[in-house]
Amino acid sequence: MRYRRWMTACLAAAMSIQAVMGVYAATLTVGAGQTVDGSTVSTSSDTDGATEGSYTPWTKVNGYYVDSSGNVMQGVVARGVSVSKWQGSIDWYSVAADDVTFAFVRMVSYGYEGDITVDEYFDTNMTGAMAAGLYTAPYVYLQTKTVEEAKAAAQYAVDTMKNYNAASGLLIAADVESQYILDLSVQELTDVVNAFCQVVEQNGYTPIVYSDYSKFTGEMDVSQIPYDLWYARYGSDGTFEGRTIWQSTDSGSVNGISGSVCLEFAYKDYFSGYHTGSAYGPGVSATPGGSSGTVTSGAASGGGPGVGASQTVTAGQTASEPAPAPVTDTPSGTVTAGGEVSNTPSQTVTTGDAAADTASGTVTVGETVYDQAPQATSDIAVVGVAPS
Repeated sequence: MRYRRWMTACLAAAMSIQAVMGVYAATLTVGAGQTVDGSTVSTSSDTDGATEGSYTPWTKVNGYYVDSSGNVMQGVVARGVSVSKWQGSIDWYSVAADDVTFAFVRMVSYGYEGDITVDEYFDTNMTGAMAAGLYTAPYVYLQTKTVEEAKAAAQYAVDTMKNYNAASGLLIAADVESQYILDLSVQELTDVVNAFCQVVEQNGYTPIVYSDYSKFTGEMDVSQIPYDLWYARYGSDGTFEGRTIWQSTDSGSVNGISGSVCLEFAYKDYFSGYHTGSAYGPGVSATPGGSSGTVTSGAASGGGPGVGASQTVTAGQTASEPAPAPVTDTPSGTVTAGGEVSNTPSQTVTTGDAAADTASGTVTVGETVYDQAPQATSDIAVVGVAPS
């Protein structure tokens, strides 16, 4: 009897422990290759400041992005934001540090009753995001009612991006949501969208079409649009055929941006071929601060007009032309009074001498160095903008 009572007590205890473990299992942290409830992540207190059983939507938990319900977002390549004048002044370095890889920046509203209205923060956002190292792409708020207008809008975008040394293949988006063009027939709007994208593609960039579920399904025929889709649908379901980027919410929170911001998740890797400061093109980096390799405040910025594709600029200089190629004729040389040295990479010039066409020189009082600002010319493609 005593043994039987002991066994009964043990079984009761085991059942209690099982119930407790069942509850506890729902709060286990998901590690690599692990799942809870299929794909639901339950965080612990050591994950991004979350407390036991909680999570922060649209952030990484143990290396996986989670949606508004805490579900793992399978296949996400990178997190981004989309901004316009409504976000005001943005600290792009803080944005970049908050796990943001790419940014869409509104360039212009094009076509409403023939108007072209440039977003007043476009250049500031474009150069700032690029300098902070984000893959930075423009979007055009499309309000064109004809194929011809759509082509003009695309050409405007392409021409504008040339001012930023935008690399071949960079995304340029058509934002299709204005009621002004929704009065068009499904075929008319589809033709307008394709016309915009065709011009973007013909100029070496990558077109992408932004809209939401109702417009993709009711206002245009996406089966006729052979381009990537940037899909807006808020909540936990971002699946849509042809979708490569999902805008998951318009109430996201990111360091460096005051108030709410739209969060974007890329399911296609547009970014591997682009280094830091991506819109400058492959191999070009943006370096914050005022050290060598940086264009400081007041200099030509953002890889814009006048900045060569490959040059090194020291702090305080203005980048205007590509740096001269390194000179290798003579490894070293010293010039005495009355002498002149040309085409040497390193030299010392004493009083009264002139050094011409040299990559580097030491000059004392009363001397002149021609044709070369004091900068390194080492074929390193580094251009950036320090915050003012």
